[in-house]
Amino acid sequence: MSTSVKISRESKRILDTLQAKLLLTTGKKISQQDLLDKLVRFSAERDDELFRLIAGVRLPLPPKEADKLMKLPTDWGVETREEEIDIYLYGRKGGKPSEVITS
Repeated sequence: MSTSVKISRESKRILDTLQAKLLLTTGKKISQQDLLDKLVRFSAERDDELFRLIAGVRLPLPPKEADKLMKLPTDWGVETREEEIDIYLYGRKGGKPSEVITS
């Protein structure tokens, strides 16, 4: 099943260029629809990178940006244990993020 999608002229030019480079590099001719399908799947597999790109986040942060962030924390006068941080971040005490506690 195919669906029409409108893209900008610049994106169309980039798609044409990618298609041509693919042919020159691999000798394989691929339709633009197949190329777009592969690009979508490629992006889905690397969605964290895609989200950073869209959000405008550059990693690693330049030193000046990192320094700004390090100056932001303030002392709220609350003691936090490492175990609590692990539970908030990973859903469990220590261990891998994939091992989530549900309770």
